[in-house]
Amino acid sequence: MGYRHAWRLAIAVMWGLGLSAPPAGARDPAADDYSPYAPSGFFVFDWSGYYMGAHLGGATAEAESTEVLFPNSPEFFQAATYGNSENSVTGGVQGGWQRQFGKLVAGVEVGFNMLRFDTTKTSPLLLNIEALLPDLSRSVEVRDIFLLTGRIGYADGRWLAYAKGGLANAEVDVDYRQFSTGAITSSSGRETGWTAGVGIDYALTPSLFLGVEYNFIHFRKDIEPPPIADTQFNDLDVDIQNVVVRLNYRFNPCCAWPGPGRP
Repeated sequence: MGYRHAWRLAIAVMWGLGLSAPPAGARDPAADDYSPYAPSGFFVFDWSGYYMGAHLGGATAEAESTEVLFPNSPEFFQAATYGNSENSVTGGVQGGWQRQFGKLVAGVEVGFNMLRFDTTKTSPLLLNIEALLPDLSRSVEVRDIFLLTGRIGYADGRWLAYAKGGLANAEVDVDYRQFSTGAITSSSGRETGWTAGVGIDYALTPSLFLGVEYNFIHFRKDIEPPPIADTQFNDLDVDIQNVVVRLNYRFNPCCAWPGPGRP
């Protein structure tokens, strides 16, 4: 092979190698686990841990019981239901613990609600038999509600949707008063009922959660036999509904957040 042919062959080989080589400074996908399809804002968030916080919102409370006149006399028997209701601002504090298992989050929570429901209503039978029952009224007061609930939810990154249910305990006082005779029947003390609710939380930071929650709370109160002739009252049912905004602080967060450029 002549000198000129050898030189031409060497140039052709170098040219081919140059076309097949990667540009200078380019990343070799096989060199590490880098994937160009991984989202730049990806992070892993774990909802596990202890937390405490406060809530504020609005509530509606309703108390119902049935008044029966002449229960043993079919001829004069009458019955009617008292239905007291009231809207108010509500607020309180809560604390709990939860653990995340994959997408599932389960835990327990203790809460205190400062709702105060206090209302009085005259007898619904007042106009029907005014001569016999001129001034009977019922007063109901509910306050200082404690809640002990279990929680289960579904987590998706910074979002957590959950349901809860458990026990409720509150001071429930009721009295029926007939001013013309001075006759009074009353029942007071703490009552244990039940509660259920749903909510959603959003993690503002690894430690701070903001959320909205709905709760339904129910109590049933036994009424003592009244010292009012030919009159009896059935048990009192109290239903409370509230919607609150919650802010919780978690201790010792266990989250892996992205570096610079976090979402």
